[in-house]
Amino acid sequence: MQNTHPKTSTQANYRILELIEQMVAVVPKGTALGLCDLISAMFSGYFIESRGAVMPAVEAFLREKVKDEKERAARSRRAAKAVTYGNYNLKELMDKVQEIVQAEDNWQPIRAQGYRIVPVDFTAYRRTAVKKLKTKAYVSDTNRAVPAVPIGMIASVGEVNGQRVALLKNAVLANLTVNDGSGHKEQLYKLVATELDKDEIAVFDAGFKLVEATTANIQRCLIRLAKNCTFGKTAGRIPKPTAEKGRPPSQYKAEIVRPLARQHGGKTLSATEADEICTMTDESGREIEVHIWHKLYFLERHLRAVTDKRRKHKLRHMPLKVMAIYDPDYEDPLLVGTPLLSLEPEAAYKIYVSRWPVEGLPQTGKYLLSGGSGTHYVHHPTAMQRIPILSLVFGSLLKYVAATLPPFRTGFWDRLLKPTYGRLLRHLKKVGIPLSEQLFKKGSVTAHLPVGYDAIKLAKT
Repeated sequence: MQNTHPKTSTQANYRILELIEQMVAVVPKGTALGLCDLISAMFSGYFIESRGAVMPAVEAFLREKVKDEKERAARSRRAAKAVTYGNYNLKELMDKVQEIVQAEDNWQPIRAQGYRIVPVDFTAYRRTAVKKLKTKAYVSDTNRAVPAVPIGMIASVGEVNGQRVALLKNAVLANLTVNDGSGHKEQLYKLVATELDKDEIAVFDAGFKLVEATTANIQRCLIRLAKNCTFGKTAGRIPKPTAEKGRPPSQYKAEIVRPLARQHGGKTLSATEADEICTMTDESGREIEVHIWHKLYFLERHLRAVTDKRRKHKLRHMPLKVMAIYDPDYEDPLLVGTPLLSLEPEAAYKIYVSRWPVEGLPQTGKYLLSGGSGTHYVHHPTAMQRIPILSLVFGSLLKYVAATLPPFRTGFWDRLLKPTYGRLLRHLKKVGIPLSEQLFKKGSVTAHLPVGYDAIKLAKT
């Protein structure tokens, strides 16, 4: 059988090292070397072997390259300390990824109706054994909320050689001492409203609410709605008094519009007839039917949590566009809503489908940390937040690099080659990432500082 695939390059490890060096160039000199060793150990698969333990992973990575035991121990400690005590900003690393990718001109942003797509989502790294951790997040594996480190993600989606890749733009970290999920979500809404450019549209999955996004002044957004959601056909009005005595009505009322039919007890509540029904054809030739309601309004019960009277009055009269997308490959329709009335159904379908690469960011990051679960054995609050963010940032970089390189064959059984990060990680584990010759430790005098138990006592006092 003739081999139709070109031979893969053996210089992938040097390209990975070069990109890591460019990334950590934004942090101080002493911290840069520690982060370089840490990420190199992560990309070489040693974190998977140690199940998320930092020191064993870095020490195993340096064992073959640094023969001096004292120097190897010092570099391992430096890498572990760089996570917790390094003086650097995580946003600078995210901006550096964007800068590197845009400079190479391989990544092109996905657009729909002229808008660049910005998916927004939440993820959580479980830490059930940390007793001081107060934050919790719902995990589908356990079907309940467990102690975890929640992270709000804002990404940008593009294509690299026909493969969709998401890059992390920014992240919102929660206060680990308080379990305040609504406050964390509110911070994410505010950050999206601040950073969203005029040619960008934010897309939210289930779990987010349209009224919350519009309250945060996010005008260009597309949100997946609940199946049983209802809206008002007209802007709410206070009904006239029906009696001379008693308090006059104070609640705004409107005719209810129900986009999808549903069961309520033994009764079937029928769906409201759509204002427009259109049919479109996707790239694979499937016909998709879209039911559109052009101008709907929030009901009074949607606005109970809004305390600002001016904002509440504005939201009462804000028109919304709701679309029910019936795809023949799915049993239930996709229901989405947006305050952007000019958004076309073809663009809405493309926008929501294009948000899925953001789900790959935590998938890649958790696999780099521990093989899929995302566990990591650090207990300092700063380290518990920085380790997951580092895995997300460098995980997005790894997926981009894998899409730009030729695919690596995992074995004779691998007939359908694809440029995936899993195949690239297996290759990096075999060839190994070399040590950096550009980075070096900070030349500070440390011989006078106490070590061991004396240093621990000094830190406590």
